[in-house]
Amino acid sequence: MDSNPEEEREQNWLSACVERFEHMLSNDDQYYFDVSDLEDLIEHYMSCIEFDKAWKVLELAEVQHPHSSEFELKRAEILSLKGEHERAMESVKLLESIMPNNPDMLIVKAEILGRMNDHEGAIVALKHALEHVEETAEVRLLLSYEYDALQRRDEAINQLKMGLKEHPEESGLLYELSFLYDVSGRIQEAIDYLNGYLDDNPYQYNGWYNLSTFYVRQKDFDRAIWALELCLAVKEDHILAHQELGDCYLEVENWDKAEEHFNEVLIIDPDNPDAKVGIAECSEGRGDFDLAFDRYKEITKVDEHNAESWYGMAVVREKQERYDECLPFIEKAIELDSTDAEYWNFLADLKEHAGDFDAAADAFDKAIELNPEDIRFWVSKSQLCFYQIDAELGIETLMSAIKVMPDNAELHYRVAAFMLASAQSVEALNNLQNGLELDYTKHLLLFDEFPGAVNIPRVMDLIQIYGQ
Repeated sequence: MDSNPEEEREQNWLSACVERFEHMLSNDDQYYFDVSDLEDLIEHYMSCIEFDKAWKVLELAEVQHPHSSEFELKRAEILSLKGEHERAMESVKLLESIMPNNPDMLIVKAEILGRMNDHEGAIVALKHALEHVEETAEVRLLLSYEYDALQRRDEAINQLKMGLKEHPEESGLLYELSFLYDVSGRIQEAIDYLNGYLDDNPYQYNGWYNLSTFYVRQKDFDRAIWALELCLAVKEDHILAHQELGDCYLEVENWDKAEEHFNEVLIIDPDNPDAKVGIAECSEGRGDFDLAFDRYKEITKVDEHNAESWYGMAVVREKQERYDECLPFIEKAIELDSTDAEYWNFLADLKEHAGDFDAAADAFDKAIELNPEDIRFWVSKSQLCFYQIDAELGIETLMSAIKVMPDNAELHYRVAAFMLASAQSVEALNNLQNGLELDYTKHLLLFDEFPGAVNIPRVMDLIQIYGQ
């Protein structure tokens, strides 16, 4: 990728300043630095969380440039980052008496107030700063943080939208807006906004990338691929877009295109583990299980802590019906990452296949604990319990799932089926009615789980009533 000559020169100059300052400290000497160099040194040490060195630079600045207000502001920032907020505010108040409309002072004041949980005060200071700052992007972003801290998410989102209207090229605003839409679950709203934004700003490649992530959330992989291709049309070396495209093509089972984009990732980042796993998945998708296994295994030789490759080997051996070889691989994956619900789900299926039903139920419980809104885990555990352990426990499992997802029609149909099979007809009909009211089209699930329901007149009459 091309380097920016100006950024490179600035970085070289900063490195020289750091080296010169640290040489001065180690030799207990005194060198002269101009104001901008000292400011850069303070910023550098603050970004590295080396507050003691930042303070030493500040002390030197006070000696060499005693009348510079910039360093009083830096004092406030350092004190606040060290958690000394009251002392930091003393510096801010001093500056406020001298230059009450200075936007840098107001921004620092707002940041300190935010750290003190005075978010309303921070908002007042930032709105004041907006009246005097030339570039509004940073202030809009900080305002969004403060509104979000007060759980006023609509106002946080509006600040980001205003910021993007004023500075459409600011990727930080776009990222934060996408994040807030995502955590709010407002996926379609995000898609609508980003499509409008990109109509006006088609060369903002991060916009296309963010749009693709929301299409992925909707499992609309064709639209996600479209957005990612446009992202790459603007920035062909966007590594995340290549990786995401590979993943999308895996979802639509286009193994060749997926592998093509994973290889593009490896051209940019030769050691990228996600791309290597993706290429192994392509071999697995083509049914070339031996090659897939070898590719997963090769990843573990380079990085034995890559849980996904151990899981991949377990999946491949399961597809080859070599069940006795699966267990060590999935156990290793879980040892490395016990927070992945899919790993526990796989272990549960494996234990169930081996006839160890109690261990399977425990593994399903772990998967449910990690991802309680994934209906697959609840259904699998309920079926295991109902048919292999205890029928009532199977019913209880589905009733627990309904408490988590009361509007999921599938759960109501399945529990109705289990209840009918257990001669609990009144409760069964109540749950059947719930399912029919939520989604009539899924009523065939009742017969999938309990074919004998077709011979129960009251069941068929209820379905007929809702089908009219």
